[in-house]
Amino acid sequence: MNLGLSIDPGDFLVVHLQEGSIVATVSVHPSKAGMLSLQRAVDAAVDHGYGECFWPGAPGGQYWWIFKREAETVEIIAMWTRGGASAWEHVFRATDAMTWVQERVRTEIARLIALLPAEED
Repeated sequence: MNLGLSIDPGDFLVVHLQEGSIVATVSVHPSKAGMLSLQRAVDAAVDHGYGECFWPGAPGGQYWWIFKREAETVEIIAMWTRGGASAWEHVFRATDAMTWVQERVRTEIARLIALLPAEED
């Protein structure tokens, strides 16, 4: 699996995912809140075996990130819905080493945080 993060104009965090020939992107605004919720979900999977977070979709709907740890691996699932009576739709699913995923998410977030403008007090 490959996982990368970027920030698009308008302060949208974009998660780029690839497993073999399957490529997907998931985005959220604002970027920093998205990074923090993603990191919390990954850390919860490491610590407790399961982590999740929900992101408002752009331009609409909602994303549901699910991280399920089994021994030394983690299954990553990204789902999307329009809301209401519509069902959740599969966006991406892959399994990889838990330590690799945790380190990759931390590294990508640290890289992007360093690029963000300093917050004013």
